Amino acid sequence: MWFNGHMTLTLAITTMITSCLTLSICSIFINPLIQKIKQFNIKTKQFINHEKFIDDETFQSPREIKELNDSFNKMAYEINNQMNMIKNEQQEKTEIIQNLAHDLKTPLAGIRSYSEGLRDGVISDPQEVHEAYEILIKQANRLSILFDDITHVINLNTGRSYPLELIQLDQLLVNILQPYEQHIKQENRTLEVNFCTDIDAFYQYRPPIERILTNLLDNALKFSNSGSRIDIIISECKENDVISISIKDEGIGIVPELQSRIFERTFRVEDSRNTKTGGSGLGLYIANELAQQIDASITVQSDLDIGTTMTLTLKKFQFKK
Repeated sequence: MWFNGHMTLTLAITTMITSCLTLSICSIFINPLIQKIKQFNIKTKQFINHEKFIDDETFQSPREIKELNDSFNKMAYEINNQMNMIKNEQQEKTEIIQNLAHDLKTPLAGIRSYSEGLRDGVISDPQEVHEAYEILIKQANRLSILFDDITHVINLNTGRSYPLELIQLDQLLVNILQPYEQHIKQENRTLEVNFCTDIDAFYQYRPPIERILTNLLDNALKFSNSGSRIDIIISECKENDVISISIKDEGIGIVPELQSRIFERTFRVEDSRNTKTGGSGLGLYIANELAQQIDASITVQSDLDIGTTMTLTLKKFQFKK
C-alpha cells in the first residue's frame, strides 16, 4: 500500500513538474513564436490593404521567420514597384490621349469653320476662297501628322522587328530630304549636307533610321525661322564602327533645364507653339524610342537663341545569314 501510494505521489509530482516545464518552454519559446506569426499576419494584411510595408527590423528570430519576412518584404517591394510603374504608365497614356484630343480640336474646328463658310457663301471673294482652301489643306496636313504620331506611338509598344538592310547613306539622305525640297525653297532656307569622310555601305535598320532623321529634321525646321540655315553633318569612327549624323539648326534653342526632358513621352512645349508648328509634341519621344530599339542613341547640344544640334549615333552591324 505504501509503495503504491508512494508511486502515485511520485507520478503526480513528476506530472506537475513536466507540465510546469512544458508551460515554461511554451512561454519561453512557443508563445513568442506564435506572437511573431500573429504580428506577421497583421503586417501582411496591412500590406494587402496598402497601408504599409512589413518593417525589416520587426523579425530577427527565429531564423526561419526572419527569412520568411525578408522574402516577403522583397516580394512586397517588387510588387509595389511594378504597381507604381503601371500607375505611372497609365497616367502618361491618359495625358497623351488628353493632349492629342486637345490638339485634334483645333484643326477640326478650322476645317469645319472654313467648310461652312465656303458652303454658305460667306467666303465668296476669289482670293478669300483660295486662302480658305489653302488653310483647309494645311489643317488636313496637320491632322495627318497627328494621326501619324499616334500610329507610331502605338507601334512602339508592339515589339515590331526590322530586317537588317544594306544602307548607302548618301542615297538614304536623298530619299529623306527630297520631300522637303519645296518647303525649303518656300522658306528661302539653306540646307547643306557635309560628309566628313567617305562612308562605305553598312548594315542597319532602314525604317527606324528614316523615321528618326525625319523627326529630327522636322524639329529643326519647326523651331527655326524662315531664311535660316540647317546643316547635316556625317562623321564616322572606324575604330568603334560607329556613324554619327548631326542635324544643326539656327533656331530658338532649348534652355538647359529642359534639355534632359525633351525626349520624355509627356513633355510638351507650350500649346501656342504646338499650334504654330502643327505637331503633337511626340516627335522627339518617338525618335528616341526608335533609337533605343536599334541600339542607337540621340544626344542634344543647344544654346538659347543660337541653335540646337541633334546627333544620331548608329552602330554598323555585320550581316548574319
